[in-house]
Amino acid sequence: MHYDYRASFFDIFLLAVFRFACLILAYAVCRLNHWWAIAVTTTVSSGFLIVKVILSKLLSQGAFGYLLPISSFILAWLQTWLLDFKVLPQEAQDRLRLLSIMDTVDRAPLLQGAGPLSDGQFYSPPESLADSDEELAAKLDPEKGLM
Repeated sequence: MHYDYRASFFDIFLLAVFRFACLILAYAVCRLNHWWAIAVTTTVSSGFLIVKVILSKLLSQGAFGYLLPISSFILAWLQTWLLDFKVLPQEAQDRLRLLSIMDTVDRAPLLQGAGPLSDGQFYSPPESLADSDEELAAKLDPEKGLM
């Protein structure tokens, strides 16, 4: 198998796989909250793509030779913008919301009014004489018959 750096598109694909693996490792496995991982991978990707375009014969291979490096470059910077301005601030807000909920639950008293209860804390409906529960049960009881 003969690999030619100047005419190959496969290394651009490997660059995308490398970038994806690094970002998953940094943000999902290591749970980083900082932008340095995306900055490093974007710098490496951009530098590689610029060198690849300068040294290779990609531009002489037609529209695909232009499209692949340009789209890879744009995707790398789009991911950087999306992570920096959308994902990391949203995750920080979610983390703060979760911590505030957990603090509230941890500090909540187990009994709300842990003192003696007064008569004013209970609500009793006024007594009704007509159609009380006993009379209604007696009306519906099949052994006693219908009234």
